[in-house]
Amino acid sequence: MAWKMCKKYYDIGLNLTDGMFQGVYNGKKYHSSDIVQVLNRASKIGVKEALLTGSSIVESQQAAQLAHQYSTEELQLGYTVGVHPCCANEFAQYDATIGNPSNDEESNERIAVKVKENPSIAHKKLDELYRLTKDSLSDGRFRAIGEIGLDYDRLFYASREMQLMFFEEQLKLSCLVGQHLPLFLHMRTSCSDFINIMQKFINGFQDHEDRFSWSQRCNVEKPIRYQFLPDRKFVTHSFTGTPQELTQLLSISPNSFVGLNGCSLRNEENMQCCKDVPLERLLLETDAPWCDIRRTHESYKYLNNYEIPFKSVKKDKLSKLENIEDTMVKGRNEPCTMEQVARVVASAKGLDLSLVVDRVWENSINVYGNTTGNK
Repeated sequence: MAWKMCKKYYDIGLNLTDGMFQGVYNGKKYHSSDIVQVLNRASKIGVKEALLTGSSIVESQQAAQLAHQYSTEELQLGYTVGVHPCCANEFAQYDATIGNPSNDEESNERIAVKVKENPSIAHKKLDELYRLTKDSLSDGRFRAIGEIGLDYDRLFYASREMQLMFFEEQLKLSCLVGQHLPLFLHMRTSCSDFINIMQKFINGFQDHEDRFSWSQRCNVEKPIRYQFLPDRKFVTHSFTGTPQELTQLLSISPNSFVGLNGCSLRNEENMQCCKDVPLERLLLETDAPWCDIRRTHESYKYLNNYEIPFKSVKKDKLSKLENIEDTMVKGRNEPCTMEQVARVVASAKGLDLSLVVDRVWENSINVYGNTTGNK
């Protein structure tokens, strides 16, 4: 297959640590790892940079390892370090990962009560995250603090209280270590609390309580003053809020950006947000292996018959093929779908695809940097 490539994409949300890229679906192994082929397909489409997102401490470590292992001259990988709101129970010494929800909201609330009564429960994991963040600062592939934030859609993972506590504590950490780094943020049906917390750090405040002992951990005097640096940039990725919430989010800072993927483009309200977000505040992503664009989505008609130039097979068929270089797995999203996302956005905004792609590339480099030297 001949490839003509003139566009450059920066996928700011790639969950390469997900077991699907190792051939594991719902705990069952169907095929061997095809990460090399997944990244090769992305490269063929024009993806030059991708940000591997950390969801827990272990997955942040894995993301760093994968970024070093699989970066090529054609496709450079960066990574984030942070604990996703759905993994907030990790700070209470629970095995909390994206693939391991407690499915018990009452238990999750009790966990939060225990931590509030005895904050030292969280010290071990906060120590680990502090060391990982600090040790990663010398690594040029470490691009952002994240994925951190709030997700009130999935309280069966972690309670509101745990999410609120450790969103704020991770933002404190980001002010003490890696102050220059941008943020990779998650906000789902939690706009008011999310914006209030972000505004608090933008404005600056003094913490006299120091409930989780940052003064001891970082050897700084109390009370600690927390405030983002004036030029700190942050991206609320996979945005699925309302047009009103979009306006609020963008108004809190000129350094507030929005990331869109397939899940951001599912219905008419989503598409209105897509039209409303200023191009200079926009970044794009796939959030693979999740958040694909589907025929049932409002966004699908904006593709104007564009099709991904790769065939796909069911997960149990992949291992039976001799050549899987140009074969995707049905139902598993990949970074090679970046052009789908870009085409929907360009079509919805009534803009030339190249204009959108070029400006979003500039935005992405401006926020998260790069290692290729491509400008």
